[in-house]
Amino acid sequence: MRHATLAHLIVAAALVGIPVGATAQEPATQYDGKPSFEAGKALGYFLWRDGETWKLRWMTFGAAHSFSGRVVVEGGAIESFKRIDIDTERQVIRPGHRTTTVRGPRGRPVAVRPGRAPVVAVKTLDKIEQQSETIVQWLTNTDDDLDGIDFKVTASATVLRFNLMIDDEARPKEVEGGKGNFKPGVNPVVVRLRP
Repeated sequence: MRHATLAHLIVAAALVGIPVGATAQEPATQYDGKPSFEAGKALGYFLWRDGETWKLRWMTFGAAHSFSGRVVVEGGAIESFKRIDIDTERQVIRPGHRTTTVRGPRGRPVAVRPGRAPVVAVKTLDKIEQQSETIVQWLTNTDDDLDGIDFKVTASATVLRFNLMIDDEARPKEVEGGKGNFKPGVNPVVVRLRP
């Protein structure tokens, strides 16, 4: 009877969307050191800590995918934040031309025509921003490059919560961390900063 009740609770939690077993917290030391990966040769997220800096990268190997998510800092705040490789789309609307010298009948310079820079429209495709003191979020479209963030948190921070989505789905099997390429297997990934 007891096993049947537990099974019913797990099924009920899954039906309402409560992530079963997703509350496990890993110690921050599990993420020390850069995981092994080659840009453009894998699909997924790579998370690690390098000294005091947390690094998160996402990539795909040719096919376009949407990456979205957020990092939430509990017990502290984000001290510094840096975007990595933001894609931009550049379109030349009107080409430019360089400065030219006008020469007279005997080949001597008589005037100078000024050049003109090209007119270029730039549209940012990826959105990576710090939403508040404690939240960084992103929505990017990636096909064969590497995107990501680097950030530091204040000493008072106790927990980091990473919600990592690919094509609007949680894919915990596509997340690796630390120099041993540890797979947490849950979403959100919760990292305990203090013992």
